[in-house]
Amino acid sequence: MSPPDDALADLLRDGWDELRHAYIEPVAAGMSEAAVYRVIQDRQPPRYLKIGRHDAAAALRDEIARTQWLALHGVRVPAVRRIDDQADRVVLLSQALPGVPADDSPLPVAALIDAIASAFAALHALPTADCPFDETLATRLARAKRAVEADEVDARHFADHNAGMAPAALLTRLVQSQPSEDLVVIHGDATLGNVLVDCNDHGGIDIGLVDCGLVDCGFVDCGNAGRGDRYVDLAIIADDIENCFGAEAAARFQQAYSRNAWDRAKAAYFLDLYELF
Repeated sequence: MSPPDDALADLLRDGWDELRHAYIEPVAAGMSEAAVYRVIQDRQPPRYLKIGRHDAAAALRDEIARTQWLALHGVRVPAVRRIDDQADRVVLLSQALPGVPADDSPLPVAALIDAIASAFAALHALPTADCPFDETLATRLARAKRAVEADEVDARHFADHNAGMAPAALLTRLVQSQPSEDLVVIHGDATLGNVLVDCNDHGGIDIGLVDCGLVDCGFVDCGNAGRGDRYVDLAIIADDIENCFGAEAAARFQQAYSRNAWDRAKAAYFLDLYELF
């Protein structure tokens, strides 16, 4: 085992014996403020450990609840193995989801894009009325407002067309130009890195287990999943695809997801909103 920090030492004292003989390494990835570790142990599949304290504890509670809801509805997400929820500390141990991030996949681009499109189409087809988690535009704008007021938004990372704009000015523009919403169940942080692609040798298909030439897609970091406009996801993933694989791949995704016309104005709006997260 790697030398534990205080949080890991606390877990060992609290009876997390399944970590005692494991190799534990920190992971620096994702948007979560929780501490994340990869847990490696002989003869066991990899696991991930997340530790959230104070404000990060609330966010991790959200991630756990939303991940479990998606799993119950057939979406391929990491399996929860153990939870420890205390007043100011939440700990999650989950099974690593098989596969690699979509931007690291060795698949031919066409097959990869088709599988990703099928995965999001299946996710967005879940019954919205059954989803208890609110990711509507009002909720996301309120979250963005809190981030702007807390000076948590770094405008240096804005896209070129927003260069030089103050976060508060961008937020004002977004509040004043809200599009109508088409609510579905969304992932909420739909980057290529949060889509895991697994090539396997089994068949079958269900919601979230997308068989596209024996390719399964699943989702990780689901803390912002809920009822929201489909373009919350579509704008981010299409932009990521274009940046990683080119405009032709992005166009293929748009057509593979839906035969309906791509709403460029709405996609641009939600990309701008994502700047504030």
